[in-house]
Amino acid sequence: MQHGVVDRLALDEGFGYIQGDDGQEFFFHRSALQATDFEELAPGTEVEFEVRSNRPGDEPGEHPRAVSIRLAAGAVPAADHELLPPEKTR
Repeated sequence: MQHGVVDRLALDEGFGYIQGDDGQEFFFHRSALQATDFEELAPGTEVEFEVRSNRPGDEPGEHPRAVSIRLAAGAVPAADHELLPPEKTR
């Protein structure tokens, strides 16, 4: 299991990118979420995920895919793609 943060989201398209703790970027689609709603993600949300490469339909040079994505332990879900301010998470 890898750890990272949501880097950016394409809300209308239902996908986004995660930056792993090692700095590598991973593509994900909302269908790869487990026990997490797409609306609970915002840039900066901490997540845990697995990596899959060379899936059918992938093009050479594309970002590896993050799958089995869930909120990291202790992460606070976002509200409608907006991170809650720290004073609201205590």
